[in-house]
Amino acid sequence: MLFRSLLMSFTLAVAGAIQAAVPETPEEFVRVFQSGSQLEQEKAAQALEWAGLSSPQLFDLVEADLLKVLPQAKDKVAINYVAHLTKALGYSGNEKYRATLEKIIAEAPNSKLKKYAKLSLPKLNEHARLNPLIAPQAWPTAEHPSLNQRLANMLKSDDTELIRIAAKRMHYTLSYPPELMALLNTTIEQNYLQPLDGERLDAIAWACRALAGSRTPEYKATIEKVAASATTRGLRSYAKKYLRYYGK
Repeated sequence: MLFRSLLMSFTLAVAGAIQAAVPETPEEFVRVFQSGSQLEQEKAAQALEWAGLSSPQLFDLVEADLLKVLPQAKDKVAINYVAHLTKALGYSGNEKYRATLEKIIAEAPNSKLKKYAKLSLPKLNEHARLNPLIAPQAWPTAEHPSLNQRLANMLKSDDTELIRIAAKRMHYTLSYPPELMALLNTTIEQNYLQPLDGERLDAIAWACRALAGSRTPEYKATIEKVAASATTRGLRSYAKKYLRYYGK
C-alpha cells in the first residue's frame, strides 16, 4: 500500500512537471496562451524574458488573457497570475502594449499589480533593444532561433543584462553545451581583468558560476585565474566560492 502511494505521488509529480514545461518555440508559446493552464501560462510568461519575441501574434494573446482576469484580480492566485502576464507584456518590447500597462496602473484593483505595471513600462524600452539581439530576425517573418542559439546570441552581444540572463539560464537548467561553455569562458576572459561596475560584476559572476557549476575540468583554470587575479575584488571573492563546485 505504501509503495502504491509513493508511486502515485511520483507519477503526479512527474505529470505536473511535464504539464508546466517551459515553451521554447514561438508556436509553443502561442499554444500555451491559447489553451494552457494558468500555471503553464505563468511559466511561459517568465520564459518570455529570454525569448526575443515581440510579435502581436503572441502578445495579443497574453494581453487578452490579462485583461480578462484583471477586473477580478483580488485574491492571491489571480493577482499572481496577472502579475506574471503584466511582466510578460514588458518583455515584448512592443509599444503596442504601453496603453495596457498604463491601464493597469490606473485601474488595477490591487497595488501589487500597479507596481508591476510601473516596473514593466521601462522594460518595454529595454526589450525593444534586447529582443533584436536575442533573435536578430523577427518571428513570424523569419524562423525563430533555438534556445541554444538565443543563448549564444546573448553571450556574443556583450550586453550586461543578456550575459546575466544567459548565464542564469544555463546554471538553473544545468544546460552546458560545449559551444555555450566556450562562449562563457571567452566572456569571462574578456572581462575579469577589467574594472567592473556593480551590474557588470554581477553578470560576470553569474558567468563564472555557470562555468564552474558545469564542473568541466578544462575550465577550472579559468575560475582559478579569476579567483587569483580579477581586478575587481568582489569578482575574486565570487570565483573563490565557485571553486567549491570542483571540490575545493
